[in-house]
Formats: sequence, structure tokens, C-alpha cells
Amino acid sequence: MDPCALKVKIERGSCTVCGWRVEAYPGEYLSFLPCKKIIHFVAQDDIKVLVSKVLQECELQQYTSVTFPAIGTGLLLPATWDDMQNQRLKIVELKPGSREYGDVQERFLNTCQSLKIVKIERVQNPFFWKAYQIKKREMDNKNGNRNNERLLFHGTSKESLTLINTGGFNRSYAGMHAANFGNGTYFAVNASYSASDTYSKPDVNGKKYMYLARVLVGEYSQGTKGSITPAVKNASNSIDLFDSSTDNVSQPSMFIIFNDIQAYPEYLITFTR
Repeated sequence: MDPCALKVKIERGSCTVCGWRVEAYPGEYLSFLPCKKIIHFVAQDDIKVLVSKVLQECELQQYTSVTFPAIGTGLLLPATWDDMQNQRLKIVELKPGSREYGDVQERFLNTCQSLKIVKIERVQNPFFWKAYQIKKREMDNKNGNRNNERLLFHGTSKESLTLINTGGFNRSYAGMHAANFGNGTYFAVNASYSASDTYSKPDVNGKKYMYLARVLVGEYSQGTKGSITPAVKNASNSIDLFDSSTDNVSQPSMFIIFNDIQAYPEYLITFTR
């Protein structure tokens, strides 16, 4: 196979050889392509190196055609984001007085009028953002495009900021505080709950930290102490689960998720008493 003679075209997730459309979902959906062989390669940075490896393998196996499904394409970054400049993570401080700052400020001060905002930062993590959007698309399809996403608060300590900014929320820390509705990651409807010193522990300078996060709560049910997954929807189908749990189904004040990819830490609010 002559790499120079091979024309590779990726267009909106379509397979250019078999003509089948590939939605922007994780790799398991590739099994639906009518291809005889599917080769999985992993490369985070250099697409040219990845393509070269695939072509070498195809030549070795004497394959006469190859297609590159555009898995994960079509997921645009928010228009409000600053240029990433080839960085994997960028923390951008919002300007007081801007509309974006005002929106976050209003949500925070709605239940925390006595607290003082030091700064609000936008967390720009393209890889994690796209992974979250893939999960959102999956949930929207499953639930019939219902309102699956909410903006919720999560208080944390200074020591956890880098981990959350880099890899999102980690449910393995469940149980560090009260976990009365399941061993997952907790998010509050009101900022005042997350502002408690129990959750947003002050640092040595008295600064406290809270995220305003996008959370995929989807269809939820009453949480139970000790649970590690959402409840089963139907007793006759053990794999059909709710998407999240809550403290009160009729009037939730918090939500609990058991899949780390169901939340994106969009804004970091630094504040003091």
C-alpha cells in the first residue's frame, strides 16, 4: 500500500469506505461498522504518527483499503474559551463586570450574600470537555433529549484543585464526608451548602474554593447509604439504571453521580468569609 496514493477523508464522523455514519461515541460503537478488520491504535498527540503506524500495519497485513472513522469529532469547544495555544489545560481568570463573570457571580451570591468572591476562573480542559459532551450526547439520546444537565456546586480544598482541574471529580474519595445517599460525588443545588467549612475547607490564608460544575443528573431516584451505583429502574432488568441519585426526588437539594465523566468543573470560585 502506497501511503502517498491513499486518500484519507474524515467528514462529520462518516466512514468513507463503507459509507456508514459513525457517531461521536467511544470505541465500542465501532463494532457496528461493516468492516472485516478493526485495528485499535492509541495516540494522544501526533495524528501523523498514528496514521503512519496504521498504514504500516495495513501494509504488513496486506490490506488493500483502510478507513479512519472520526470518533469524537464534531464536538466543538465553547466559543467563550480562550485559545488553548496547544496546552492541555488552561485556567482563565474572568474579568469582573463581564457577562460570564456576572452569571457565575449571580448563582453564587443567590444563597451566599455574606461571602466575598476573590476571583472566578474558567477551567479549560479540552480532552475532559469532549469526554463529558460524548456522555451528554449518549444520555440525551437515551432519555429522549430531556433536560439532563444542571449547573451545581461542589466545595473542595486547595489540595484537590489540581486533580479536579486535570481529571475531573473523583468518586473514589466518596465517604470522606457524610455519604448518606450513596458513595458517589456530591453536588449541591445551592452554593451555601458547598460553602460550609466541611466541604470547602479554608486554606492557611482563609481562602475557600468551590466549583460551579455542569452535571448530568439525567433521570434520578432516591439515594441510599452505601450504594455504589444509581438504583435500578425496573426490577426485571438489572442493567437499566437511573442516571444519578438525590436526597429528595420531589425537591432535590443535592445530586450524587457514580460516573466521573458525568460532571465537568466549568468554573472555580475562590472566596472568603
